[in-house]
Amino acid sequence: MIAVVFVLLPLQALAVGTCATGGSCDGSVSLGDVERQELNEAAALRTELMQRTTKHGHVHQEVVGADITMTAPVEATSHANHTSAPALEASEAANVTKAAQEDAPISMDHNGHVCMLCSKPLPERTNKNYTEFRTDCGGKSSHTGPTKSSLSVAAVSLHETNDAGEVVSNGFCELNFAKSCADAVANQDYLYWPKSINLNASASRANAAWDARYCALNGFLEHDIVSLQHDFGGLRSKGETLCKTKYSKYNTEKLSFMDMMSAARYDDETAPKLEEAELLAAWNCAMGDLGCDLALCAYSFCKKGASSEHGLYDECEGWDPVNGMPFAANTP
Repeated sequence: MIAVVFVLLPLQALAVGTCATGGSCDGSVSLGDVERQELNEAAALRTELMQRTTKHGHVHQEVVGADITMTAPVEATSHANHTSAPALEASEAANVTKAAQEDAPISMDHNGHVCMLCSKPLPERTNKNYTEFRTDCGGKSSHTGPTKSSLSVAAVSLHETNDAGEVVSNGFCELNFAKSCADAVANQDYLYWPKSINLNASASRANAAWDARYCALNGFLEHDIVSLQHDFGGLRSKGETLCKTKYSKYNTEKLSFMDMMSAARYDDETAPKLEEAELLAAWNCAMGDLGCDLALCAYSFCKKGASSEHGLYDECEGWDPVNGMPFAANTP
């Protein structure tokens, strides 16, 4: 969600919550006052550790699931049910906004469960009032993050359905992972998701080039996607079609969170390869929604000059924090 974020920015958030090499993983939540730069450096080291262990097919207990220990400052929020934003206490909404503004990817929901990438859009990026903020997510999360078993099972098995068989909670919502994607759908505006993430922040800027390549390889920077960034229904339909056609060859019904992590090679400046990029997009399908990734790519990146060059935000001519990337309505 996410990246996605999802595009894979969420890996950075999960890494911040893992146990440091040789450290203690006692399930407690550390709220120590640590310098932001030190947190960023620690996150980078832990991301590298996770990538190395998952790349070779070995996942240490100290890295995932029930043994994850929070080491970043946590914004404690208190929410009740799936309600509109005005029903939330002012302090709760302030915590969510503050987390986004300070690039704090980890917060706690009303049950005390870890919530990663759950922020509302940055104030300077929106001119509308988003009223929906889901408070019924996090069923597969805990006070130390997603459970180990939830990260290993097929993502589609995380979905919750109602009596009519309709999906009411997908993998993003259940894991509290890129939960802002679920809020984007609730508000019927996919731009809610990319507007809640700052890819220029110190914790994510180093991976922005990787994210841009992911977007480009999947064709998410093309006009047919960019022109839909403000069209919730159109973007949702496009994502559903891609999941049923282009990405169905990756057996989306079997893809797990760990499969996604195994395909993330941020330490390789030539990554991702085409098949890896497509696999990661397929994982978003399995989690329940590709629309957030489509919006993140269309809003955040553009192609520049040579096909291998990409811009981020205001590096792209005409980009606007509220309206996103420009596009010509009559361009084929």
